Amino acid sequence: MWIPLKTPKLGVAVYNWKGDVKSGLPLEIGETVQILEENGGWFRGFSTKNRSAWGIFPCCVVTIRPCTIKGSGLSAVAELKDDPLVREIACVLREWARLWKKLYVERETYRFSAVAKVMRELLSGRRALLTGTLTQDQTRALRLKLVAKLDWGNR
Repeated sequence: MWIPLKTPKLGVAVYNWKGDVKSGLPLEIGETVQILEENGGWFRGFSTKNRSAWGIFPCCVVTIRPCTIKGSGLSAVAELKDDPLVREIACVLREWARLWKKLYVERETYRFSAVAKVMRELLSGRRALLTGTLTQDQTRALRLKLVAKLDWGNR
């Protein structure tokens, strides 16, 4: 039996999931979902990038993230409390993935390798920011380095 949550939760997909069950909601890594109900090891909710995409998905494919709730009842909207830089890196990496694939297909080896290296550095830096184990000075230095990498790639 589906149990409505008192307040919506936000989850971020940590695995790709095809949604290959009845009423399944396909998810890609990094996709954000608003969770409204739970039943055993399953959640029911919708994708925040497409609010009309409703469905169910296993609890194990998402990680619950801290969020703020705006509104109430069925119109309640949850927003991640994540660092804006962390969100920006995720968006940029999705965008660069298309460019990276194009460079591979066009056999531009040097540019392909350069973009791959920066993408790995951004992923590593994003992971370090998310863990929250850095000192303030380390965090400040890392943030400056990551912003410089983003600027490099957007030229």
